[in-house]
Amino acid sequence: MNSKFNTKFLSMIILIGLFSSTSFSQENVILKLSDREQTLAHGSTVSQRSTTFTSEIPYDLLYDLKSTVYIKNNGILNIEGVGAPVVLKFLDTESFNFVSTRNSLYNKIELITINLNSENDLRNPFDVDAIRGFSHLKYIYLKCEFPISENQIRSFLQNADPEITFFYSSYKRS
Repeated sequence: MNSKFNTKFLSMIILIGLFSSTSFSQENVILKLSDREQTLAHGSTVSQRSTTFTSEIPYDLLYDLKSTVYIKNNGILNIEGVGAPVVLKFLDTESFNFVSTRNSLYNKIELITINLNSENDLRNPFDVDAIRGFSHLKYIYLKCEFPISENQIRSFLQNADPEITFFYSSYKRS
């Protein structure tokens, strides 16, 4: 009788643990870059920016000239800058599989930027868990040429570590 009680008690503890971990799981932070924030980034010095903006948004990676790898058509289009790249930019959504194998160029990447030209680009989701060699990745930035919702972003960016922060901006090309 005592062993049946212990088995049931242990099973109940395991179930509670499973349910509590799923109900309290973290989601990635998603921040929208407003026109004001983009203007601040391009038109002011760091000392003029508020600490809220600079602590949450990595302006140095988004807008300063950092060493960058450009990916397009399932290959490296270009590498610009000096030193190990800290930014990787996808110029299309067809090249995500290209980063599924390790490459020493990705060792220091902190920011991935993905250009989304239309809602059709959302049909090819980015599986963050499938990329290899990005041990320093902290941010993913979506540059959208159309209005996008938080739900669309969460569907597009799949299996991301909760420590990664998402940024996005929506604009219409003129």
